[in-house]
Amino acid sequence: MELDMSFLGEVAEQSRRLRNLVEFYRTEEGTELLWKATHLFTHHTHSIIFAGMGSSEFAPVVVRDYLAYNLGVPVVLWEAGELLHYGMNCIRDDDLIIAISQSGESIETRKVVDILRDHLGVISITNDPESKIARYSRLDLQILAGAEASISSKTYTNSLGLLLILSRAVTALDAEPLYRSLLEIADGMESFRADRLDEIEDAAKFMHAADAVHFISRGPAMAAARQAALTFGTGARIFTCAVPGGSVRHGLMGSMGAGHYAIIFAPDGPGGDLLRKLAVDLAVLGSKVVLFTSEETVKDHNLCTIRITPGDPELFPLACAMPLELLFETLARDKGLVAGVFIRGEKVTTKE
Repeated sequence: MELDMSFLGEVAEQSRRLRNLVEFYRTEEGTELLWKATHLFTHHTHSIIFAGMGSSEFAPVVVRDYLAYNLGVPVVLWEAGELLHYGMNCIRDDDLIIAISQSGESIETRKVVDILRDHLGVISITNDPESKIARYSRLDLQILAGAEASISSKTYTNSLGLLLILSRAVTALDAEPLYRSLLEIADGMESFRADRLDEIEDAAKFMHAADAVHFISRGPAMAAARQAALTFGTGARIFTCAVPGGSVRHGLMGSMGAGHYAIIFAPDGPGGDLLRKLAVDLAVLGSKVVLFTSEETVKDHNLCTIRITPGDPELFPLACAMPLELLFETLARDKGLVAGVFIRGEKVTTKE
């Protein structure tokens, strides 16, 4: 069967690929890889350093706080280009480095891992076991997303899934509840695409005049905001900025109101409650706000709400992924663009 390599074709494949990821890491082979990764984390680990570009840079946001709290070590996220040119001298022999590259060939991440070939604590997360980054590292964990030609969709969601699985392995937590949640999210992806496209059409009409959008969240759900900003900026010719919710009230409110657009991601918990309040406040000012939320909020003519479950902050970016991608595709199509096609640049960046 010939693969559908269009953006929507790859989006439609996400649920199957996420199930494949769960099924593999439940097997003896997958469990063995996780065991090996766990043994690269030691009681003497000084810090955990994540490095990547684009989606691979900010996917670890979903596990940063969890790992720092449960392992009791600093967890640092580097844009690989910044690490390459400004941070390599800070890496110690007792640091654990996790290099993420969906292609396994991203130029900056590859150079970082190449320099660290003799380091004993380098794990890579890639979609190609034969890639240079996979071969240069001590251990490669596969995201099993299949071929992807468009803007990141299934490689992004499977990266999130694998990072969550890895976080449970290294903290010796039973992974079965997580596996069940990931499978439920896969089911939710399919049901959203089958039954809720009218909500996406409504949100796209609501945002049709937007040429600049703030993407706002907090905590682990900032991964959703940053992925959305990258996706919409890359493929929909919209100026984007991802910003934590707390920062909005420190000066940015002055630029918001009539003519302003925002997409806010509000999961469960106190942080999500603050984001829901922010969404209402922006709507009252006159901003047009699309709110991805795990809970109901007040109704306002400037507020377009899309309910998302589960609301767990770590899982929320995964649950938001397909609705967000469908919204992006609709907005791009309305602009006469082919969604997922790189306007400038290419899928695998080989030039700094």
